[in-house]
Amino acid sequence: REWVGALASAGVLSLEEGMLISCDSAVAAALLPTSELLHFFTSLEFMLDKEPQIGACFKKSGPLGVGYSEFPNYQDWMAGCSNCRNESQNFPEGYMKMVGGGVHEALERGIVVLEPGCGRGRHVMKVAQRYPNSSFTSFDIDEEAIELNKADAQKLGIENISFVTGDFCNMKPEWADSFDYVMIFDCMHDLPHPAQAMKGLRGVLKENGVVTMLDIDTSTDMVAQTKNPISALLYNTSLHHCMSVSLSSGGVGLGACWGVELAQQMLGEAGWQEAEIRVITKVHPYEAVYVMTKGKGLK
Repeated sequence: REWVGALASAGVLSLEEGMLISCDSAVAAALLPTSELLHFFTSLEFMLDKEPQIGACFKKSGPLGVGYSEFPNYQDWMAGCSNCRNESQNFPEGYMKMVGGGVHEALERGIVVLEPGCGRGRHVMKVAQRYPNSSFTSFDIDEEAIELNKADAQKLGIENISFVTGDFCNMKPEWADSFDYVMIFDCMHDLPHPAQAMKGLRGVLKENGVVTMLDIDTSTDMVAQTKNPISALLYNTSLHHCMSVSLSSGGVGLGACWGVELAQQMLGEAGWQEAEIRVITKVHPYEAVYVMTKGKGLK
């Protein structure tokens, strides 16, 4: 009863005389077990207990942010987000066809792929299973996640992925000019030095290659962005995790709502020409995809 009262007062449910409860189709979809939005709110479980530490950061004498190690459940939570999105968006084939640039066809033929910031490897494992002719190198700075990924891939019988530890902001020198395709999912804005990571992307691509970067679809104009109701969730998540972990590492604290305009500017400063960058927005309620093409790409 109290639960219904709370949700009806918030406008999530509709409550009529006779205790008739209903909701519209958008709300119903958001309440399904596979809903990414519903899963997103479970982040409160591991963020709210950081309130004292976040509060301390507001003091002049306080720390800059809360460290990545303070969020031991983050990788599993992010893996859950990836699973929800993959389930609802026909990933990976639907995604690879959507980004265009010959990525789907090249993966079918067989190419060499790099995934920085893989986390718990939910994206790369799906892609590797769907495109067995291609080979994948997937890395993350989290050594525990990498070991878990190796075990998961072995259980699933996936043999075309190499999981290694690595720092996105300092690409391994031996990776220079080695990859046809680099795919990035939801991690650029968390990095301590994203500008450095962006510069490294072009260096690891072969003469002709493609980078796709999925990240939060917001405006850099904070006044405009705050008019979008979902921004309350995005800014709060960034305050408690995205911006905070970057700052705690001595980083720039880009934040989840860095925006399409700033992303394009930073890519340009990293050496990508305007003609080489294509931005796909509205592919998801709050995600954009940046497609960067080097040389002739993959066509």
